[in-house]
Amino acid sequence: MRQLGWGLGILLGGLLVGLLTMPEWLPGVIHRQAQHWAEETHHRLEIGSLKVEIFPFRVQVHGVRLYEADGQTLVLGLEDLEASLALHSGLRLLPVIDELTLTHPVVHLVRNPAGEWNLASLAGPSSGGGFPFVVEKVRILRGEGSVWDQGSDTHHDIRNLQFHLPQLFSRLRDKDSWLSPSLHAEVDGASLDLKARIRPFSSELRGEGDLSVQGLDLAPWIPSCSVSPGALTTHFAFWGPNWGALQRELSGLRLSVPQIKGRVAGLEILLQDVQLSAPSVRYDGGAVNFGVIHLMGHDGQIRPVGVSEAAFPPLPLSKLEGTVEKLAWPVSVRTPLPLSLTLQVGAQGRLQVAGPVDLRAQGAHLTVHAQHLDLRPVQPWLARYAQVRLESGQLSLEGVLDGSFSSPQVWQVRYRGQAQADELAVREGRRGQWLWRSKTLFAQGEATLNPLRLRLDQVALSDFYVRLHLLPDATLNWVNLLNPLPVSSPSVPKSAGSSPLESSSVVAQAAVVIRKVTLQGGTIHYRDDYVHPPYKANLTRLGGKIEGLSSAENTTARLELRGRVHDAPLLIEGQINPLAQNLFLDMTAQVTGMDLMQFSPYSGKYVGYDIERGKLSFDAHYSVRNHDLQATNHLVLNELTFGKPVASPGITHFPVALAVSLLQDPQGRIMVNLPIAGSLDDPQFSVGGVLARTLVQVLEKAVESIFVH
Repeated sequence: MRQLGWGLGILLGGLLVGLLTMPEWLPGVIHRQAQHWAEETHHRLEIGSLKVEIFPFRVQVHGVRLYEADGQTLVLGLEDLEASLALHSGLRLLPVIDELTLTHPVVHLVRNPAGEWNLASLAGPSSGGGFPFVVEKVRILRGEGSVWDQGSDTHHDIRNLQFHLPQLFSRLRDKDSWLSPSLHAEVDGASLDLKARIRPFSSELRGEGDLSVQGLDLAPWIPSCSVSPGALTTHFAFWGPNWGALQRELSGLRLSVPQIKGRVAGLEILLQDVQLSAPSVRYDGGAVNFGVIHLMGHDGQIRPVGVSEAAFPPLPLSKLEGTVEKLAWPVSVRTPLPLSLTLQVGAQGRLQVAGPVDLRAQGAHLTVHAQHLDLRPVQPWLARYAQVRLESGQLSLEGVLDGSFSSPQVWQVRYRGQAQADELAVREGRRGQWLWRSKTLFAQGEATLNPLRLRLDQVALSDFYVRLHLLPDATLNWVNLLNPLPVSSPSVPKSAGSSPLESSSVVAQAAVVIRKVTLQGGTIHYRDDYVHPPYKANLTRLGGKIEGLSSAENTTARLELRGRVHDAPLLIEGQINPLAQNLFLDMTAQVTGMDLMQFSPYSGKYVGYDIERGKLSFDAHYSVRNHDLQATNHLVLNELTFGKPVASPGITHFPVALAVSLLQDPQGRIMVNLPIAGSLDDPQFSVGGVLARTLVQVLEKAVESIFVH
């Protein structure tokens, strides 16, 4: 018994001595074990200092550096590690660390193209378990690191990592208890905050929490736009039998972007305070299903690229709202995504778009409803086709838009439905003169871009003004304004139910087909600068219809117009094709009681006298084929009276008063049949000039007849 007591005393004394001397020998043991582990894992380990205290029991490690096998590439770094042993460790039969604090840890993670992480090698070749211990509380202060995915060549930088996990060991007593970690870090310059609840010890893993990211860089996701850093908030949850088979769900996902700026089709678009939200996002089997995504935008603006703000002030955008359904990642190409979007443009404009977006075909089929959209932003696109400047106009649409966008350079758009332009006003691009003004322009049919084509069932035009100007070089102003059109691509195959006109292979290649045009309340201002002084004429109260317009060769349109020219009644009927490459015209025109004084410029140039008074009625037939004009004019001149002679080079004056008196019948009328023939390609050819010269010949023959008889 006495010997047993001595034995126990010696044992207790040895333990006491070992405990008291532990600060001397334990650091060496830990250091040797750590170096042995580093050698087994083919790494190089450096430890600056290691200190052990007994009361209270505490281990402090300073200056830890772990390198790859080359001895140069840093994998892990640690400024300080401090661990405090809990007093109840002995009761648990294993070490219990009351608090573990890591100060300024540094981790560099690398994933090779095969998908393997560099830290995987730290497990070592040994299959045995490590030294068992549990931790009551974990803290990480001022952590940092980097992540490099070599497969995708993406880099991520982590700074100022703060992590706190309280009550870890005490929660082990209950498998259904929850852990509550919290984390703050700066990832790629964005501030990340995470608060979570995790139940890792039950038969089914569960967790939930809240995530907030401020200053999120969105530029890699929208490379074609300038995007300011955004903010992301969401509540998350996950569950599953183990960490490798988890299902994940986000609820209340919200992404806020202060500003998005980009360019589309020659337009610069700016959106501010844009918000994306999703009620529920699920991750299952490697796929992310976003469900329904809501889009909102507070305001913004749109303006043509390359146009000064003085010439075109930015057009405000507001009240942007939209939804996208069935969106998934990786993107599914099997099911089209339903899209809905509404937007206010300017003070009065409103745009609504809805329909499926087909990612497999890289296209969309959208129903469009628009009211009073400002047309001025289309100026850059319009300038591609004509040298004109759009001053004003409001567009309303009701139809279907089909688009195909296989790439930014190859895209096609087709619109079918109704379109109406109100208060449309266009000027010439170079001279700035009015070219077109109309109160209402309505069209119904189909239009395509790339190639540019029009298939219109009807066009209605009311209260319009058109300026036609024959320039000094005998060319028309409208022709000079057009830019050369690109070569048209093959036409779209005709659909079922096409009319005989559309079934024609010739018409199918036409760029423009307009079945019916209705005109009302029109004014055409005509100016002829080919003669001097210039000649002007106004066609007013113009109305009527044109049926069957087409740019295809060998097709004609039926024309019937009524109006007034210089307050004289006007009727025009016939067939025309002004859109074809070779102008075709076959029509008659009737005018009753038109004042002849308007023809003084022509009379002065070709006859040598002004017209003092007189009335003109005529019945004319004009035919143009292959740029050759053939015309007959039956003219009736009432009370024709010439005024003073006009000095005009090349004019030989003769007694026109005598000639007029010889041609007049007892009622004071002169009836003349004037044929006209000439080529429109001749720069010296002018219809007004031919009429005047023919009239001179009639007068000369009347004077010559006196001497013949």
